[in-house]
Amino acid sequence: MGDIPDTGARMALRQATAAAHEQLHHLPAFAALQAGTIGPDAYADLLRQMLVFHRAVEDRLAAAPSLQAFGIDIAARRRSPLLLEDLAFLGAATTPLRTPPALPALHSPAQALGCLYVTEGSTLGGRELARRLDHLLPPGSAEGRRFLLGHGPRHGAMWREFCAALEQCGDSPERRADMIGAALAAFAVFGDWFGPAANAAAA
Repeated sequence: MGDIPDTGARMALRQATAAAHEQLHHLPAFAALQAGTIGPDAYADLLRQMLVFHRAVEDRLAAAPSLQAFGIDIAARRRSPLLLEDLAFLGAATTPLRTPPALPALHSPAQALGCLYVTEGSTLGGRELARRLDHLLPPGSAEGRRFLLGHGPRHGAMWREFCAALEQCGDSPERRADMIGAALAAFAVFGDWFGPAANAAAA
């Protein structure tokens, strides 16, 4: 992976995963969501796929070493219930479209935080994406887009707590490298799960 710049754990993660993150913006479903052109069926399919991915991540994190020492309550950050609420509002089924993705096991708090970085980071742009759904959902309402609104009123506080945990845990080159490796692995699984080839196979 090469040398990790000594600019803090969060910045190191951001720099190391920038290319992987950028590729996700070009996946068809996310591009349509960003453009405000996604249709109701495609949106429901996207939420179903997100539900399966988030459940897989949540299962891995639940089995990983505890993050309580770093002030992180994994259960409080579960977003699959929000996806279920959105799908219920849409009247859409929650049945997985295909077999859940296989994520690597997480053997240390650093690896767990690296994996969590992928899902927590998605809350940052979610609020803007939520506004792109006014053509499908009641404008100004959270209904149908609770997942994209992240942690709701606690969004800012929870992001700051997460960033503090990254810096505390990632205060050594070894643990920072573990974070980055786990984040890159989770991004790779995410890209494969949502990629065009996987979606064509599901169809």
